Amino acid sequence: MNVKNDYIFEGFIKKYFKRLSILITQVPSEFRELLLPPYMLYRGFKSYIYIDSSGRLGFEIRREKASRFSIKMKRVGGRIEQEMFGILGRDNMFRITGSNTELRSIILTCESFVEKYKHELPKGAILIFSRSDIIGPIEIGDDAEVKIINCSIYWMIGNRRYVKRIPFAWLFGNVSYINRIDPLFHAESDFYSSLFGSLYEIVTQGYEKLVDKNIRMKVLEFYKKLLEDVEEEFRSALSITQADEAVFQQLLTRYKFFLYPGAILIESQPQLYGKTLKRRPDFHIEISENEHIYVEIEPPFYKPFEDLKLSSRLRGALEQVKEWKKILTQQVTGENRYMIIIGRLNDLNEEEKEMLRVFNEEHKDLVVVTWDLVLENIGKIKREIISKIP
Repeated sequence: MNVKNDYIFEGFIKKYFKRLSILITQVPSEFRELLLPPYMLYRGFKSYIYIDSSGRLGFEIRREKASRFSIKMKRVGGRIEQEMFGILGRDNMFRITGSNTELRSIILTCESFVEKYKHELPKGAILIFSRSDIIGPIEIGDDAEVKIINCSIYWMIGNRRYVKRIPFAWLFGNVSYINRIDPLFHAESDFYSSLFGSLYEIVTQGYEKLVDKNIRMKVLEFYKKLLEDVEEEFRSALSITQADEAVFQQLLTRYKFFLYPGAILIESQPQLYGKTLKRRPDFHIEISENEHIYVEIEPPFYKPFEDLKLSSRLRGALEQVKEWKKILTQQVTGENRYMIIIGRLNDLNEEEKEMLRVFNEEHKDLVVVTWDLVLENIGKIKREIISKIP
């Protein structure tokens, strides 16, 4: 990476944070700390941009409190994963292969640390790696990127314990990535993912911190209005008769929470183990370590059936799913399922609705749904919010 590219990447990062600073003004200041991750609220920080010899690069906040944004460049001899996480083994639990991926509020540790220092592990989502000597927590693929948000590493290196907290980091598998993605769009996607992720936790588990009744009601009213706006944005987009598929890809990427509320991870257009495909899955949903859903979306104006037969658009989507299955059956253990989103329920007659029901009954690992699924997910959470408002 030359000096010119160094400057471009620094500008890329600054655009991302500048956009975040505007987006957070949507949230009343009195409960921003309750709903958003700390890194979005920093007025200043000290950070590094890492560049390794293989073309990978990464950004990491190393000190949260500072009077201004400070970004320093650092070229590393090994891989950036080792520089950032302190460890990198020959085998990895997480190999990130997709774009717009994030790991949020996760504790990464290994069995040898748990055996000796279990009492030191904080409460929260914990992923335990079986061995400390050959396994590193994360490896990023050549054509991938991932954000690490409020994660911690509790590891053993030899007989020495290693503890590190990462408030925010962003890794890229290739330097060319920064020319292909929009930092402003990423800021929007991350902002809404954080905001709606907090909403899901509040609705299902309550508030982590003690919150007085007045603030609680204000938060619920804020979310109610926000959900109404998002619902209207979806309905408006779905009513456009000739919108390109990219419109809906971007919309779902921005509001991916509503694709599957409660998912551990939702990534946009992941690679499937480095295989060259005519078309990648539009989304990968990780429900648990051994349960995954791969999603193909088609614009809502296409129907799943034509003249009581599978439509040409649905047949094309099924061919893509068939290609993914061949790869995943060979590479992945656990339960893999597939989802195709196409059409609107109101556009189907009764016979077509029955055909859809029968089709789904005949396929154990595949479901075809309409775009009404997303609206239903928004509606369920909105109703839950309303039920908590006196």
